[in-house]
Amino acid sequence: MVTVEEVKRIVDAISVERFQPYLDDCGGDLLMALRLYCWDGEASRAFLGALRDFEVAMRNSFHARLSGRYGRADWWDSPRVRLTTKGTQQVDSAKQALRQELSHGFIPGDMVAKLTLGFWVGLTGRGQNYEMQFWNPALRHAFRGYQGRRGTLQQELDHVRRFRNRIGHHERICHRHLEKDYETLLRLMDYVSPEKASLHRKFSQIPEVLARRPLVLAGSEPVRL
Repeated sequence: MVTVEEVKRIVDAISVERFQPYLDDCGGDLLMALRLYCWDGEASRAFLGALRDFEVAMRNSFHARLSGRYGRADWWDSPRVRLTTKGTQQVDSAKQALRQELSHGFIPGDMVAKLTLGFWVGLTGRGQNYEMQFWNPALRHAFRGYQGRRGTLQQELDHVRRFRNRIGHHERICHRHLEKDYETLLRLMDYVSPEKASLHRKFSQIPEVLARRPLVLAGSEPVRL
């Protein structure tokens, strides 16, 4: 149990501005808003595992197919690859960061891990004729069973990227349709790694966490930090 004064001090630590949307969602009920804030963090942590597994599987699949297409593990340096200005900047930024972190040099696997999700999702966009460079010959094969258009898939991937970034920047997600976010994530994971998707369907804590929300707000179940 916490007192009203303790809640107010916790809110001060969070910041009044950051806490206000939770307070608005709870009709001004201070204690319920704090419960919602805590539940929001619990939901973010639950989603991180699934987002991690999807991102790692997708980037590894992209890397394997593009390495094969260009005949080299550092395919981003191939003279046959034409990236957008933003894509080139992302590659250069990753290289610079690795040079600072790894004094002994780095290998292609280090680059794969360092390049952002935005970079990988960007490869499914229009880019510099990315449809002919990357999508048709290579990347479409990373999404087994997908029969739709590249642009539609790219929009869904970017939706997941923006969702991931909200969580990564500690922004609230409790106002979102999280059940739909979970369905989208599992569907995309099914294309990239049905085995991982099956694992998450069996063992993910996300459904349990989402079901806990009304109970946490009512105070009948404790918050989890």
